[in-house]
Amino acid sequence: MSEMRYDHTTGDWVVFAPLRKLRPHAETSPASSPPTEQTRMSCPFCPGNESMTPPEIAAIRPDGRGDSEWLVRVIPNKFPALRIEEDDRRRQQGRLFQHMGGCGAHEVIIESPDHSLLLCQQPVEQIERILRMAQSRFNDLMQDHRFQSIIVFKNHGEGAGTSLRHPHWQIIATPVVPRMLRQRYEQATEHFDRTGNCLYCELVNEELAADERIILTNAHYVAFMPYASHLPFETWIVPLRQQATFGQVPAGELPALAGILREVLLKLYVALDNPDFNLTIDVAPRGDEDKEYYQWHIRVLPRLSTTAGFEMGSGMSINTVLPEEAARFLRNGRSSTGT
Repeated sequence: MSEMRYDHTTGDWVVFAPLRKLRPHAETSPASSPPTEQTRMSCPFCPGNESMTPPEIAAIRPDGRGDSEWLVRVIPNKFPALRIEEDDRRRQQGRLFQHMGGCGAHEVIIESPDHSLLLCQQPVEQIERILRMAQSRFNDLMQDHRFQSIIVFKNHGEGAGTSLRHPHWQIIATPVVPRMLRQRYEQATEHFDRTGNCLYCELVNEELAADERIILTNAHYVAFMPYASHLPFETWIVPLRQQATFGQVPAGELPALAGILREVLLKLYVALDNPDFNLTIDVAPRGDEDKEYYQWHIRVLPRLSTTAGFEMGSGMSINTVLPEEAARFLRNGRSSTGT
């Protein structure tokens, strides 16, 4: 049973999920090694092994195809951090011990039937399907008013926390807004209240004007390395027009998002030799979907360094690579066309 406990020293909740320790771990063969028949037979995310997963939530299939012929598939996480069935009522033990059931949702989006095809190697049409599914699940989970925050993310590589190598995304819905996200919303709200402008929109305009950290642009999105990047090669993808939440991105703009996401990941793959990374989609909190103070965005966070004592003790980041240098290195690298 999952449980959430409140930490009065930080103002945040901690998730205790004992079931997570039972999850399987990725096979030990190198990521570049082709999967064996034994690997495919034992992988719960491979086609034909649908009975090894919890019942399917949603899927995209070619017209008229059977259960084992799917393009994108969504299932509940077999080892969830939070569960819909848990109680979200808060309880008090003494003056400072507050807890609640681990109420939420934890889903897995299986990117593709292919066990070893990385996201940056997928065709743009397949990445668009993944994003469309992620948006659909985001909007569906938002219908449950117990959920205050929906976190859409992807872990790539064991150093980024992945436990199964078959490429996948995850979605976790929480009954509270995590402290780090609250802080970001408060910063953006304060800026809007003071200036009347969206902080992230201004940031995009400043980055475009400086043109030092820009990686790519297209008709709807820009990819850049933020001026105050917390991690080496940290890259953001941000809409060029104000949108508070990923759930409201028009269907006609998803192909452009898929294209720029693929190109960014491919540049990182080539330049950094397939680095481990985390990817998150940051959105406005429940109730602020139509507000002008926030801009949803994707953050790609390569795991090239180890968080050590200073970072853990202070909460500050030490970045060993200036974003201008990182952007220049990435721009000069090869792209999907080999140029």
